[in-house]
Amino acid sequence: MRKSFIRHLKPVSFQSKLLMSYIMIIMISVLAALLIYGVNLYKQTKGYYEDLLNEFSNRTNVIISDFISNVSLNSFFYLTDPKLQSILTKRYQLESREHVEDTLYVQRAMDQLVLMNGNISTISVMAPNGRVYTSMSAFEPGMKQTIDKMNKQELLNGNIVISPPYENNTKGNKDKQISIVRYLTDININKTIESYAKIDIRFRALQNILGGIANSNNELGTIVIMDGKVIYHSNLPTETLDSKETQDIAAFFDNQLSDGKKFQKLYMNQESYLFSARVNDMTKWKVIHYIPTRLIDQAFLNNTRNYILLSFISLITAFILALFFSKRFIKPIHKLNSEMKLVDSGYLDRVPIHENRVDEISRLVTSYNEMIHRLKESRELEIISGQLQKRAEMNMLQAQINPHFLYNTLNVIHSVAELNRVSDISTMARSLSDMYRYNIKTGDEATIHNELEQIKNYISIQQIRFLGKFQVVYEIEEDLFPYKILKFLLQPLVENSFYHGLEPKGGKGTLIISITKKGHLLHIRVEDDGVGMSDQKLAELNDIFTNPFQTASLDSKDNFGLRNVHARIKNFYGEDYWIKLSSELQTGTCIEMTIPGVKEMNADENTGGR
Repeated sequence: MRKSFIRHLKPVSFQSKLLMSYIMIIMISVLAALLIYGVNLYKQTKGYYEDLLNEFSNRTNVIISDFISNVSLNSFFYLTDPKLQSILTKRYQLESREHVEDTLYVQRAMDQLVLMNGNISTISVMAPNGRVYTSMSAFEPGMKQTIDKMNKQELLNGNIVISPPYENNTKGNKDKQISIVRYLTDININKTIESYAKIDIRFRALQNILGGIANSNNELGTIVIMDGKVIYHSNLPTETLDSKETQDIAAFFDNQLSDGKKFQKLYMNQESYLFSARVNDMTKWKVIHYIPTRLIDQAFLNNTRNYILLSFISLITAFILALFFSKRFIKPIHKLNSEMKLVDSGYLDRVPIHENRVDEISRLVTSYNEMIHRLKESRELEIISGQLQKRAEMNMLQAQINPHFLYNTLNVIHSVAELNRVSDISTMARSLSDMYRYNIKTGDEATIHNELEQIKNYISIQQIRFLGKFQVVYEIEEDLFPYKILKFLLQPLVENSFYHGLEPKGGKGTLIISITKKGHLLHIRVEDDGVGMSDQKLAELNDIFTNPFQTASLDSKDNFGLRNVHARIKNFYGEDYWIKLSSELQTGTCIEMTIPGVKEMNADENTGGR
């Protein structure tokens, strides 16, 4: 199946393939952008509604706390009236007349508060002497019943405690209400007597507040849970709060809030909803807000639909442009293809460029024309090329013969000098012959032992030239002889010391060659006590080592030896290794370098005889 599909594609023209590739690239880009856009858009849409739920949760939390806090402040009504404080702090049992007077006075004060605050239905106070003072419509036995159901320890700690909603026991009034109870710590400082204040609030007031928040968004729902039971549901009537589905939601959030998850997705009334739950710090109620997840999906689909429409228009535009440009690009290629078929028949003619093109196709035609031109020239130069090749082979053989010829000639000079007992010429010829053989037989590296042998050959020649004018001191341990260094690394430095330091001095001089090992590095020093150099010259030479390609041209013969050594160290060992120069006028010059210390494994071969 796959092979047949590939065979089917082979006859397709290059223009069709180019067009298909272009469309596929555009479609892949659009689809990838659509995928990325869709994922990000869904996250943004979901995040928007999560932020909306957070905002409603924060607002509800603040409104409930402020409402309960403001209402609970009414329990301090007696603090502004000294007579009320005196009545409520009495600890002895009252006579009937005193009791009636106190009750009427306290009741009038409480009734005024009830009339001023429409959300309060009744106020009750249990005094230290056991008397209960209430507003006119309060049911006196209800206070003790309510307090007995509450957490006494929370009350003694000074916290306000709120009761669940319950039906009013007042005759003819069945409205639900909640009670806010506070322990009178300002009266019972030692907490020896139970004394409380209770404010009854019409639950309808809280329902109106929560309903107003829910009505700001028709799709928003609010649920309030207390002690595992739903006490308020914005989308359900009060008599249906005990339904199984509602209680299942209450039980779920009772267990899940401890997990720290801010948002949950649940099904309710056969529809998916996004829930956000928060515990009110003051009432300990679990306040839950929810919205249908279809809102998220609808917003996502609406935005995605617009993007798909725009992408479709872009694809159609791209297809039309692809047709136009593919024809424009392929036309000269078709012409070039026709001309290339004629090459097989020996017809070598150039393709004319009729259009003023400067693109890749123009360069392709130009390259083809140049190729045709080179093919024509190749025919004419075929014989000459063969002759040049033979000549190059002869030159290569000659280059191999010349070094051996010079080496053999030096040996002949040495033999003739020996026969005629001209020792100086014999020594110089032998030393030069050994140096030349060392150059042609050794690779890029040599042992310190072999390098020193060549230095000694060079010094032997110089000692004949400058008889008795210098001495050479070697500060090299024999343990370092097997270590490898670059071939002819020392000879240019020694030669530099002779020509620029010791020879201009005139008198006797000393040359010191020192090699020491420090860790895994070899430290090499060539020092003379010659004429030295000026600070300007020293700075110029050291600048060669810092900026070798800026100080002098690579073709310059000035300071060639030093530049050559420096370049070889950097190229062979790397940028971490160095050479530096120090000198003082009429005192001497010292050249130092540091290279890696690598020991030759077959040192016996390199340190053996010549």
